[in-house]
Amino acid sequence: MSSDIQTVPARRGAATIVKQGQKIKIINTHGNQVVDTWAIALPSSALHTTSSKVEAALYPNATSDSPSKYSSAANAAASAPEYMSMCHCRASLLKVTPAVGDVMVSQKRAPMVKLIEDTSPGVHDTLIAACDRWRYSELGVTGYHESCTDNFWDALHALSSSSSLTTEQKESLTGLREKLGGKVPDPFNLFMNIPITQEGSGAKRGVSFEAPVTKEGDYVILEAQRDVVVAMSACPQDVLTINGKNPVDAHFQVLD
Repeated sequence: MSSDIQTVPARRGAATIVKQGQKIKIINTHGNQVVDTWAIALPSSALHTTSSKVEAALYPNATSDSPSKYSSAANAAASAPEYMSMCHCRASLLKVTPAVGDVMVSQKRAPMVKLIEDTSPGVHDTLIAACDRWRYSELGVTGYHESCTDNFWDALHALSSSSSLTTEQKESLTGLREKLGGKVPDPFNLFMNIPITQEGSGAKRGVSFEAPVTKEGDYVILEAQRDVVVAMSACPQDVLTINGKNPVDAHFQVLD
């Protein structure tokens, strides 16, 4: 049974568990809101499912002697939790902007979520890092300002404290924060309009921060290819035009 529609509060974040085969509908409720989106793999034991069949092997395509050739330092890094990775998606899909039917992959090149429906014009971003306190300082903001980076961590923390989760699920989420260290993966910036520009023959390519081209109620649906935590931030950027300088609520719904 599908969940109720839930809110990603303006300038803040939210997170939810999406089990393998479930879908999440992310709604641009007012038409002008970018939603930074992440998917992080949950250990299969946390949900007692069989999602481990899609987890990336520590030793892919191993031969009898190949595991012994890896260093302990490299193995420790390779054991980090999987998360949806934009640079790996671009290499896998050979495109800058995913489209319906595309599977988004982890930093270990394993499937995470599939984009199965998109009622928007299909303009999304995979290039720009989540905004953070240093970005707003760079843009001239003084004092406190919300950011997608802080929203990511706050959303995971809030979910890990939810009374609806089992103790094992809470421990898995807490472990994810610790194992990721201070790294916030580059988000899939839903509804964000960042055209690649090129002026004149032979000119270097650049990027431009532009207003959204979505309309009220546009949405995307992502299907989980394994058990994941989906974190979302209703981007608080109000200096540049990416949210029409007016950050507002977005909404989401988990669908069975």
